[in-house]
Amino acid sequence: MASLIAPIAAAASDALAGFGTAPVPTPPPNRRRRFGIAVRITIGLSVMALLVVLIGGLSMSSFRLFRAEVTALSTNTLPEVITSADLHGSLQKLVAQLPQLAAATSTPQRRSIYDGLVTELDSMQLLVARMRGLFKEGGVADAERDGNVRLLEQTRSTLLILAATVADLNAEVTRQIEYGDRQTEAARGLGRLALSMDSTPDATGAWAVRVGALMARVAGAMQLDHLSRLKGEARAAERTLTDLARIATNTPDPTGPLMATMQEELSSLLVAPGGLFDSAVERLQARNRAQALTAQSRVLVETVERSTRALYDSIRDQSAERTDALADLIAERTRAVMMLAGASVILAVCVYFIFRRFLSSRLVALNRAVLARSSGGASTAPAGPATAPADATAGIPVDGDDEITDIGASIRYFIDEIDRRQRALADNERRFRNLVEGSIQGIIIHREFHAVYANDAFATMLGLSIADVMALPSLLALVPVEERQPLIDNYDQLLAGGLPTQRRRIRARRPDGAGLWVELSGRRVDWMDGPAIQAVVVDVTREVEAENALRQSRDAAERALCALKATQTSLIQAEKMASLGQLVAGVAHEVNTPIGITITGASQLQTLIAELSDRHATAALKKSDFQRFLSDGMEMANLILSNSTRAANLVQSFKMVAVDQSSDERRAFLLRDYIEELLRSLHPTYKSRAALTIAVDCPADLELDGYPGALSQILTNLIMNALIHALDPEMPGRITIAARLAPDDGAGPGAGLVELSVADDGNGIAAEVLPKIFDPFFTTRRGSGGSGLGLHIVYNLVTGRLHGTIAVDSTPAKGTRFTLRFPRVITAA
Repeated sequence: MASLIAPIAAAASDALAGFGTAPVPTPPPNRRRRFGIAVRITIGLSVMALLVVLIGGLSMSSFRLFRAEVTALSTNTLPEVITSADLHGSLQKLVAQLPQLAAATSTPQRRSIYDGLVTELDSMQLLVARMRGLFKEGGVADAERDGNVRLLEQTRSTLLILAATVADLNAEVTRQIEYGDRQTEAARGLGRLALSMDSTPDATGAWAVRVGALMARVAGAMQLDHLSRLKGEARAAERTLTDLARIATNTPDPTGPLMATMQEELSSLLVAPGGLFDSAVERLQARNRAQALTAQSRVLVETVERSTRALYDSIRDQSAERTDALADLIAERTRAVMMLAGASVILAVCVYFIFRRFLSSRLVALNRAVLARSSGGASTAPAGPATAPADATAGIPVDGDDEITDIGASIRYFIDEIDRRQRALADNERRFRNLVEGSIQGIIIHREFHAVYANDAFATMLGLSIADVMALPSLLALVPVEERQPLIDNYDQLLAGGLPTQRRRIRARRPDGAGLWVELSGRRVDWMDGPAIQAVVVDVTREVEAENALRQSRDAAERALCALKATQTSLIQAEKMASLGQLVAGVAHEVNTPIGITITGASQLQTLIAELSDRHATAALKKSDFQRFLSDGMEMANLILSNSTRAANLVQSFKMVAVDQSSDERRAFLLRDYIEELLRSLHPTYKSRAALTIAVDCPADLELDGYPGALSQILTNLIMNALIHALDPEMPGRITIAARLAPDDGAGPGAGLVELSVADDGNGIAAEVLPKIFDPFFTTRRGSGGSGLGLHIVYNLVTGRLHGTIAVDSTPAKGTRFTLRFPRVITAA
């Protein structure tokens, strides 16, 4: 009987404690201690915590100083070093290009070199400006930084002067090339004049000799590099031309006028403004000025180089000083932390030995005493606390003035209390039996399914008396045949293992034939003369009936949900096919025009060939007719080729987009090319909107590996949604499609996310509508043909097929932006 009531004893022990008859002994009194265990532990832990706080504070302070120094190095010092090095490198490029500008011999060469110089100067000005910004951000005012600022200002002002000098040098080189071209042109004219002199009569031989001498002298003068000598040659040429004019005046007709004409042409070619001598003088002057400017530029470049070199050396020295200071700081703080850590270890060892002396050894003694009491058995003698076994309490520490002493006294008290309660257990067993027999749950104890005990609740559950239950030949007769084998297996398992089983629900029937559902749990118990099985049985017939009704309701709801999902799937497919149908209609209309033009051109070409054949057959073909046929035929052929090419491109674009939309093929494709193909297919839909602009901002080499059909459907729905809801047909509007690779996430080459956005500057979406736009069948154009599935399809394709996310940002009257983020390489569906 003690085994039967054991599960209930723990729960009811407090309620039945008053049933005992033995007097309750008085517990040991509490004592006030001046220096107990709590105080000792608190002091030890406080000292350790103080050291930990010191180590943590020193570490945090060191970390903050280290972070501040590293931040200063990374945000100021390192960019200053890099910028100063870049400045010096740009200067070296400038030094290499300056002589090339002075030596330029053609305008394209001069313009290319000058543009490079201007670019380098602008780059150096930007580097100087960046350096000034870094100096301002540094916020540290000292002598070295002030010197760096002065060097930077000197560099900036010298660069401004150098830029002006380079501009002047470019102008002089431009004039030098221009006058050189004029000089060359005049020399060509002089050569043509020399050739024409071969037709002059022999009577002018002396005159021709002087002209030939003049031309030879001019040819020598053009090789002079001395400005004064060149001007002297020009004056000598003027005198010679004057003599030639006088000779021509004295020569009779018709030779005289011819000589005068040649003399005037020589004057215009040689000494007139813009002539050969004038161009040579101007070119030589421009060259001299260019040489002077080149020398000045070298001086300025050397000045800038000295300034930048000094600036770079100063910044590099400052960086080295800060790095050394940081290393010293790290070493100093590391030594301090190591010393505190060593002190913490020593203190921990001391605390361990103190706790072992005053706490753990005494607690071990208490544990041994309790184990000895447990192994020695309970005392059954009707004696007081003093009769407890001597070996059970002999090792309990009772000396000292702390909590362990009180625990020892309490253990002695509880040992005596256990003996007292064991004596009262027999009296309480009868009361426990009354509790079990009065339980509202059925309790049955059986061997081989023959009842050896049953309470009233179990007998009432079956509509029998306790005597009838005990007279049943086998309890298995109360369950269907298919339920008996699991019960037999459970019986064997309980007898073999002894562990309680979980609750299980089975069907049963009363002896009168009425059915019921019960929940039972069993465990092995020792009953009377051997082991038996105790089962707790609860009638759950009403609960099962309620569950069956609830299950039927749930099945009906699931069937309705499946039907709704099938309807939604068909509506989504219809929406996709309607979108594809609109695309087909637009492309068909767009293709009709070039095909019609092609047919007309082919017909006209056929007529031209027939006419040419008729003329050839009648021998009436003229050269003009054949040339006209060639011209008209070429025009018709070009017309046919251009329009058939246009139609083929439209069909190819439509084929690619339509096949992608109607299939789930996965392939690699270039995103920008695919977007342009899609827009070409959609062009018939919005070509009537002259004020509409669709811009594409996407790298040409951005390649995706995924499902172009899903992407085509997404972009088509977003663009059509913008055309229908956001943009007024009569007002200017803009749609921007932008794509880029999201910042590197460390996944390696070829991985990463693609960020694709479709934005418009239209009406926007109201704040109360924005949270609902992805819901199925939600639309603001219910009466105008809207289905409410467009954005729902977009959301499902982005999150399902593309494994991505979609977000929307909209402001009324300012526009809407849809942002998609999905993997560049999409995993297979």
